[in-house]
Amino acid sequence: MAYNRASDAMSDLTPFLSDQAGPLGARVEGLVRGHLRIWELSVSDAAPAGRRYTRRDKRLAEEELSRLVSGLSSESVRTAFLDRTLNAPQLEALGAGLKPSFKRLLELTGLPLEAVYDARFIDATRRFIRTARDFDPDLGLASAYQALRNVWIMNSLQFDLGLPVEPTEATFAYSMVYPYLDNLLDDAGAGESGKLEVLARLRRWLEGTDAAAAAPREEKLRSLVRLIEGRFPRPSFPGVYQSLLAIYNAQVKSLLQQRQGSASSADEILAISLEKGGTSVLADGYLVAGALGPRDEEFCFGFGTFLQLADDLQDIAEDARCGHRTLFSAGPAGGRLDATALRLEAYLATVLDRARGGATPARDALCDAIGGGLTLMFRESVGKEKRYFRRGMVRRARHGFPVRFSYLRKLRRRLKDRLPDKCEKLADLDPGLAALMALSTRAFSLD
Repeated sequence: MAYNRASDAMSDLTPFLSDQAGPLGARVEGLVRGHLRIWELSVSDAAPAGRRYTRRDKRLAEEELSRLVSGLSSESVRTAFLDRTLNAPQLEALGAGLKPSFKRLLELTGLPLEAVYDARFIDATRRFIRTARDFDPDLGLASAYQALRNVWIMNSLQFDLGLPVEPTEATFAYSMVYPYLDNLLDDAGAGESGKLEVLARLRRWLEGTDAAAAAPREEKLRSLVRLIEGRFPRPSFPGVYQSLLAIYNAQVKSLLQQRQGSASSADEILAISLEKGGTSVLADGYLVAGALGPRDEEFCFGFGTFLQLADDLQDIAEDARCGHRTLFSAGPAGGRLDATALRLEAYLATVLDRARGGATPARDALCDAIGGGLTLMFRESVGKEKRYFRRGMVRRARHGFPVRFSYLRKLRRRLKDRLPDKCEKLADLDPGLAALMALSTRAFSLD
């Protein structure tokens, strides 16, 4: 019911929606309803307790993490950011030297990442950064990192589906859409009419109809769609374009969350968030494999839903400041978001348990990595936004995180201070070193 009400509430946006999502569009509606049901059945008191880290555990993890960061931010490494003199053997030697610390840190924190993330991810990240630098030398570091997050999701799905973990035209193109499109859609200073005009042109490109770009940034978007078309010819891979139109439709609907009072209930807001997150990773899956079966569709969609909700939890204050309505930012402050955050943990556990049923060893390993990483992300988000949670909830988060939150804040400042002052663009960085640093910091919520 809530999903239908949300659709009815945005009737004035329907002219901008695509009607060419085909059979996948109907399946997406079913996936949204199914995951709404899972959320309804996920009760907050069923959230897994998780590991409790002692003071000694935290001290040892902090010592190891400081050692790892020191190796990545030494003066010689810092210099390599600007002069790009680090060759492949030197980078390999740097990575090998840091591997014992990295492995020890995983053991201390209990993060099950080693079975999934290996040298292939570093190489794929390095190659993506190099390609992105050539595509747009002026791309900012924040935008490049935004794209990298999706690259890693797609690399994870390559691992999950038994495909080579490598960059392709499609992984590059879809991931680069984020800095060019999402930043526009999330810009509170940009008018809705302008956003919808850009989306209308993008819809025509995704549907296979040409339209002139109105600005250089839009031309970049158009060239990215062409890269996907080169990798996946439309007649042979209809699901690829149906998945892209599904996330496009979800993006249009998500504009509702930026209208004060337009989605009055938590159920309506949740339905839009589930569709946006789920279709995003569903498109990742199609752009990795070209086609997906029902179980893989459900896994990708579920993966996307809790990534979206995790981001919403992480960005409570920023979303509230910008007027973006999410499950968390639309809720009241003052300690009344505890139940929602605990419900998110229970929801994550339920979706991952469903995915493990009859899964391959690769999917089992990926589910373990996702569960461990996102649980720490949830705890860190609660610790960062303490005013939205009761003291007991913050204490639970503190005990369930492998380092002190105060240490994490200082470490972030240290990393930021070590970056050269004029290093603002992707073109300023050595791609291999940037890849190694990005993956290392991402693993421990330092981004």
